Amino acid sequence: MDKDTLQRVAEQTITRYTQRFAQHGYDARALGWGSGEQQRYRFTQTLAAPIQWEGRRVLDIGCGFGDYRDFLVDAGQAIASYQGWDVNPQLIAEATQRHASCPDSIFAVRNHFDPVVEESQITPVADIGIMLGVLNFNLGPDIDNYEYSQTAIRRAWALVDDVLIVDFISSCRVADYAPEPWIFYHDPVRILEFALTLSPRVTIKQDYLPIPQREFMLFIERE
Repeated sequence: MDKDTLQRVAEQTITRYTQRFAQHGYDARALGWGSGEQQRYRFTQTLAAPIQWEGRRVLDIGCGFGDYRDFLVDAGQAIASYQGWDVNPQLIAEATQRHASCPDSIFAVRNHFDPVVEESQITPVADIGIMLGVLNFNLGPDIDNYEYSQTAIRRAWALVDDVLIVDFISSCRVADYAPEPWIFYHDPVRILEFALTLSPRVTIKQDYLPIPQREFMLFIERE
């Protein structure tokens, strides 16, 4: 995917969340969650796989306010460190302020597509990476969502040593919930096939309740 397209998506993302933050302030709705309860429910699914969290370095791509760091602490997961990256400076400023007393946490305005280099040239910065709610927007008719998602996943995969967790809105939709034009509905089979090109150790989870749309979560582990 070319640099100009990636930059355009980043600019659209910054604008979208700047507007939401102006409307809602520090609130889960500013990040696109329906409520704090929905946010925590999705976070809970990341602990479903038998992954060792204790003593691990965590990278949260698209971290928003850094709420996932707080979730891990509340869940008793004694991680070694937490890095939160987001393209939106206002969200990172809020996250930094709210975690000023947390020496294990670092927040940065960063797009994980930068610099635009081959994945083989990227140095891992964490043991576990998460990317939640990042790939759910319909990017429009002139951008291939699957190409963008696969590029994003490959880049995130190169940044972690052990495990990458990514979530999606599923194309296996809830029958009585009308599709929304701004949402991209990923086919779990297609995503699973792609993930298997990165590692044979892949888990896909689509057994949790819709919130309010059906989602699935992908766990990719190193051999």
